[in-house]
Amino acid sequence: MLPSMKRADPLRGALVGAVAGLVGAYVKSLAEPPLQRLTEKAFPPTPEQKKMIGADPIGRQDHMPPAEMIKAADEALTGHTPSKDAKLKGQQVIHYTLGATLGAAYGALAAVNPGVTRGAGVPAGAVMYGLTHATAVPATGFQAWPWQLPLAAVLWESGSHLAFGLTTELTRRAIEAALDRMD
Repeated sequence: MLPSMKRADPLRGALVGAVAGLVGAYVKSLAEPPLQRLTEKAFPPTPEQKKMIGADPIGRQDHMPPAEMIKAADEALTGHTPSKDAKLKGQQVIHYTLGATLGAAYGALAAVNPGVTRGAGVPAGAVMYGLTHATAVPATGFQAWPWQLPLAAVLWESGSHLAFGLTTELTRRAIEAALDRMD
């Protein structure tokens, strides 16, 4: 079958996207520390601002929104505060589950509407930032709204989502190309 005549397969797109989203989540986690250092050099937060939830992953990794979610769930279910180690492990589960889920949604959408891949996934990363840290996370009370956070935190967090989108798209393209060669 000619490439232009290939039938859209959202299930395949979702599966490929989930794998690509895991890779994107990994790269996002690697991008955050250097982005934090860079943005804090340009826009230094105050010591008080660095104490805010989600403002300092280098110094307070267990004070990021997913770790706070784990803490709230554990306290509600067991009445006990989880250890730092438990919060960090739970945070990773949330981080990678969300990466795979967002990647799956993106991959399924890309399969039926290839236009969403314009910009090599960077615009999709911006949308994902908008859906998560700019709206859903603050709406649940696990992080301040972007206009309440230090500018550096908003910049490194949004920048890491752009890295997520780019990596997810490039990985998705590579996997799709490899699968097409196998057909």
